[in-house]
Amino acid sequence: MDKLAHVGAYALLGFLFFRLFQSTSILKSAVRLVILSALASSLYGISDEIHQHFVPSRTADIMDVMADVTGSFLGAVIAQIFLNRK
Repeated sequence: MDKLAHVGAYALLGFLFFRLFQSTSILKSAVRLVILSALASSLYGISDEIHQHFVPSRTADIMDVMADVTGSFLGAVIAQIFLNRK
């Protein structure tokens, strides 16, 4: 259940990063938008796990990172599919 929560939260973050990058005039390629959105969201997830390593009551988990990365790409791809319908 914990990993599903990670996937869902980072899917939302990936979706929101896609919206952010889509609103700029810098990137117009759909593939680049998805990659940049998923990468930005994934880097946030990685930094969060590193941060948790230094918090006494928390632990860092590589499986959480994998769930974050999966959710990030999923959210960016969903954004590409639903926001770029013509």
